[in-house]
Order: sequence, then structure tokens, then C-alpha cells
Amino acid sequence: MSEYVQAIVKSDTGGFRFTDVQRPVRRTESDILIRVSNISLNRGELDFPWESDKPAGWDASGIVIETSTDGQGPKIGERVLTWSFSGAWSQYRVVDHANVAIVPESVSAAVAAALPVAGLTALRSLRSLHLLPGQSLAVTGATGGVGHLLVQLAMHAGIKVSAVAHSQRGFDWLQASDVKPNEVLLAKEYPFEGTFDALVDTVGGDLLAHLLDNVVPNGTVLILGVASGQVASIDTTILVSRGIDLISYKDYSPAGEDLNTLLTLVDEKIIKVYANNIGSWDKVIKQNFMHLLAPGKVTLNVPQD
Repeated sequence: MSEYVQAIVKSDTGGFRFTDVQRPVRRTESDILIRVSNISLNRGELDFPWESDKPAGWDASGIVIETSTDGQGPKIGERVLTWSFSGAWSQYRVVDHANVAIVPESVSAAVAAALPVAGLTALRSLRSLHLLPGQSLAVTGATGGVGHLLVQLAMHAGIKVSAVAHSQRGFDWLQASDVKPNEVLLAKEYPFEGTFDALVDTVGGDLLAHLLDNVVPNGTVLILGVASGQVASIDTTILVSRGIDLISYKDYSPAGEDLNTLLTLVDEKIIKVYANNIGSWDKVIKQNFMHLLAPGKVTLNVPQD
């Protein structure tokens, strides 16, 4: 096995570039080494402060080449998906087995690669809201990687979901997809009727500020992102007078158990991951990163020498 492998790193010009890096090696007894077969793209990876000489990327699926020495890792040859704060965009990746799950036979490597960041964020966000069956939830950016999974997870939990699409294209996609929220709303048609027990926002800007009016007293607003790039001007008196909790996502605990949960839901066809595999990972280098993103999740193949 070669001492060097190909990887994608941050370039000095702001995009990404290929380079050769030393093949990663296990450092602790809980580490495993995988040969990466697929990666996925997350909007946040574009502006993340990657080290210029280290592989970027959060999500990767692949095959176990070396397992952990503590006896708790997956077997050599098993298909797994992995999450970590870096190192995914490489032909080989080392990761702690606490952030690994075995991929069922029915789940493709591309679908598995789409799950970690988006799926974990959706699952853990819903859990943090403590909503009961019959309560209501609005989700902005519902066509995105996190959004389309969050809608399905909430629906499975018996929660009434209003999916907010930012564009007509997104509205049409949600109407035609198997995501199937209780209702689909178009952001530009605000104000909306009715109220929500909770709001999960990935868009920010004016839409977030407007939707606060629809959140019930003692409701919760969870901020996951600012896809619009707009600054939200929020009247904090609304939060105080109505007892609304405004919180952000911050659960980065070991992921293995929750990744297993997500894979089981996919395997049993309870949720559907819209993973659009667009071919070789060289597209990250050759094309505009933001232009690669599409409804659901975008995944790429990682060729081996």
C-alpha cells in the first residue's frame, strides 16, 4: 500500500484542490482505517476553516481496511459510514469507531455517505425540541440535506409538519417527492396562517424574523444555519414577552448509535434519503461548489488507484 494517497484540501484561492498526503495511520486503540468509496457535500464545508495541508470533509462511507485493537470496532471488509470534523475527502480515512456504523446490505454506499452530518443534525435537532405527537413544527430549507430528513423524522414521530420552501422550484420538489409533509408553504407568500409549537430554521434573514410571529408562546426556535446569507433583524421583545426559547444546534457527541438508528430507518424504508450521486469527486475541484448542491444531498465517488 502506497505511503501517499490523494486527497482534497482547501486551496489558497478559497476553493479546493487535489494533493498527495501521507496515508493516515491509526493512532489509538479505538481508531479504524477505511478505504473511502463515497463522500457527500455539505454547505458548511465551503467556509469551514480547514487546515491547508489536511484533507477536508465530514462525511464518508467505505470499507474497513484495519480495525481497532480494542475489540469493539467493525470487522475488516465491512461497509461502514463515518463522521468526523475532518479527513473525509481522502482515499483513506482514520476515524474512531465511536463515530462509525455498519451499512446494511440494502443501503448503497452513496446513500450512506449522505447521512452523517445531515442525518445526525436532523435527528438530534428533533430530539432537542421535545415535541409530542400532534404538536406542530415548521421547517425552513426543507429541501436541503437536513431539512428533507427532519421533515420525515418528525412525520414519523406523529408531529404535524409545515415545510417552508424558499423557491418555486423547491415548492414543486417537495410536492412531488416522498418527503410528504402535512403542508408545503412558499416563503414569498408569507404571512402564513396558523401557529407552530416549534420552528427549525436553516435559512435565517427576513424569513426567520417573520416566522417568529407564528411561534406559540413558550415555543422553541432552533437555528441550524443561515443559507440565505442575510442578517436577521429580530425584535427580542417578542421572545421575552412570549417566552420563546431561541437556541442553536451544538450536539457533537459520539455518533455511532445515532448513525445506526438512521441506517435502520433507511433500511426499513421509514425515511428516504434523496442522495444524488453526481460522479467523480473531481467535480469539487472543477466546478463551483455551490452550483453542485441540489435538493436532498449530493454525493460523489472516490476512485482508488
